[in-house]
Amino acid sequence: MKTPLITEIQRFSLQDGPGIRTTIFVKGCPLHCPWCHNPETQDPRKEFYYDQARCVNCGRCAAVCPSGASTLIENEEGRRVLNLDRSKCVRCMRCVAVCLTDARATVGQEMSIEEILREALSDKLFFKNSGGGVTISGGDPLLYPEFTHELARRLKAEDVHVAIETSCFPKQWITVEPLLEVVDLFIVDLKSLDRKKHQEVIGWSLEPILTNLELLFKSKANVRIHIPVVPDFNDSERDFEDYIGYLRNHADHLDGVDILNYHVYGEGKYTLLGRGESYLYEGVEENPPEKILPLVKGLKQAGIRSVTVGGLVGIGTEGCNRNRLTLAF
Repeated sequence: MKTPLITEIQRFSLQDGPGIRTTIFVKGCPLHCPWCHNPETQDPRKEFYYDQARCVNCGRCAAVCPSGASTLIENEEGRRVLNLDRSKCVRCMRCVAVCLTDARATVGQEMSIEEILREALSDKLFFKNSGGGVTISGGDPLLYPEFTHELARRLKAEDVHVAIETSCFPKQWITVEPLLEVVDLFIVDLKSLDRKKHQEVIGWSLEPILTNLELLFKSKANVRIHIPVVPDFNDSERDFEDYIGYLRNHADHLDGVDILNYHVYGEGKYTLLGRGESYLYEGVEENPPEKILPLVKGLKQAGIRSVTVGGLVGIGTEGCNRNRLTLAF
């Protein structure tokens, strides 16, 4: 069983499914969304954050670096400063271990399922009182189907509601199907219904995603759709019409739809990861609320039971289909 690195276990989450939840973020995703606000979960390998503002150029990292990725050089003023060449990094993380100012931090921790369960189940009382549970997110947990199945099975054995957040990218249904017995809610990101745009921008075919999604509906799985609304990608009138038309056909099978307006909260992470120059959405502003109003109205008119803006599903105590916090328009 391939075990992923874990970037974070976030407790008291309210936006990754119903109720109060603990969200487990696995590291690794085959899609390449250029606006991704969790870029630290894209690469399945260990990485490190480097905060130049905290660095005092002491040279401790350079002294232990085996590959020459970290070196001390003399700047134009004659001062010794750190030079970081990530292309030479072998990901040994020795530099992180010796940094005294917390200028570096490892991204991606090795954890056993037992360690993950111990952390996730520490808030079990809150799950029961709020109708919450545990969400396995990422990255994409379907990149590690055996691990995800085993973790979900162990959580179900503890009588915990289990959700997974996924793009449903696998090219074979056999990867997804075993999870039906251990997952209570599939939260599926639907980034675009334009096949050409999906392939060119996201870097993955839309076909397996829609096939898996429709097989989830056919299997009577509980499904919520996440729609990230991104400026100049999927926020046109045509895009909204496509979403409304497609989801109208599946309204009876949907637990709900969460509209997630693009935000800039993850922008700083690209710089910390050394990818600042590759981030294409620098300076792009969030859409005003009125921009997404036609999509909200259209989905509600299409018969979707629960439509939220921001993913705050709500708190209840009656299993999966709880009272929803919705925006009424």
